[in-house]
Amino acid sequence: MPETVIIEVTLDRHDDGVLETFGQAMIEMNEVLEVFLTTGEYDYLIKVAVDGTRGYEKFLREKLYKVPGIRHSRSSFALRALKVRGDLVPADR
Repeated sequence: MPETVIIEVTLDRHDDGVLETFGQAMIEMNEVLEVFLTTGEYDYLIKVAVDGTRGYEKFLREKLYKVPGIRHSRSSFALRALKVRGDLVPADR
């Protein structure tokens, strides 16, 4: 069963070329399930599915770390999903 990892990524720069290259790389990686452009300390939040820690190490070395423009990343393995929803419905106003 795949493991879910949440990765926070900071880019070196935010020019159109770096953003386009990063976005295209995320689209092409099968392990990447979701990518969010965020506010705050990190630029992106990425959800990936990997085959344990060895699969994650392989993903980092062979894919993520080869994407130009990444300055820093921080990862957390999801231990258990408490709630998962596929539909996005705004809360009552």
